[in-house]
Amino acid sequence: MIKLIATDLDDTILPEGTFDLNPEYYEVIRELKKKGILFAASSGRHMSSILRLFAPVRDDVAILAGNGSLVMYQGKMIDARQLDQALYLEVLEEMRKAGPSLIMADHPECVWTDYSREDLIGWIRSGYRVSLERCDDLSGLQPPILKVAMLMEQDASQAAASIRERLAGRANVMAAGARWVDVVSNEADKGTALARLQSLLGISREETAAFGDNGNDIGMLKLAGHSYAVANARQEVKEAASCVIGPMREDAVLQVIRSWL
Repeated sequence: MIKLIATDLDDTILPEGTFDLNPEYYEVIRELKKKGILFAASSGRHMSSILRLFAPVRDDVAILAGNGSLVMYQGKMIDARQLDQALYLEVLEEMRKAGPSLIMADHPECVWTDYSREDLIGWIRSGYRVSLERCDDLSGLQPPILKVAMLMEQDASQAAASIRERLAGRANVMAAGARWVDVVSNEADKGTALARLQSLLGISREETAAFGDNGNDIGMLKLAGHSYAVANARQEVKEAASCVIGPMREDAVLQVIRSWL
């Protein structure tokens, strides 16, 4: 019997960088709760964005935010993995070498940037509805820093691979979406966050289902006895999942969850 459903958000259950979630999810989440099944929203998004997205059912869901760097359950923060300050400064330096890009740093309460282009900042605020603040220089930001994200003007996979090589396994570097590079603590990813939730609730791998589309979802999929990649997922995600379902645009995840009700 499935007791925990963890799903990625962007390009898995809604278009990336939007709030275009099928409202049927809210009713499904309520039905899942009645059956003793917990719904967990797992994303590279900041906590503030996820809480707003699931506002109608925020007390009924668990949240794995910032690519697993922060876990919230029943309104309480149960786990947070922050970057060492010296490593954070090194990550900033490596991202700045990658060329013109928007760089943001996650605090538990909000996201900070020292970027100056108002069009991109406006898109982040309106599309993701994240609590985003400006500062003069990200290098002066004080801990705790949970995640550093870089928005590229082109596909992010090459930049992610380059930064991953230079950091030599001292941080978890991933392509998160087509144009995002995310860096979190080496002890943080969606898999470790899901494991923390499973341990807290006494839920086994066989009682867990997970859905995803990108490389940062693979750790989570491996911890689920029922793992699904949407049809629009990267090839390596399809290979990691036990089943490939329809595309995000056809609400494939919603269809699978409804079949369990």
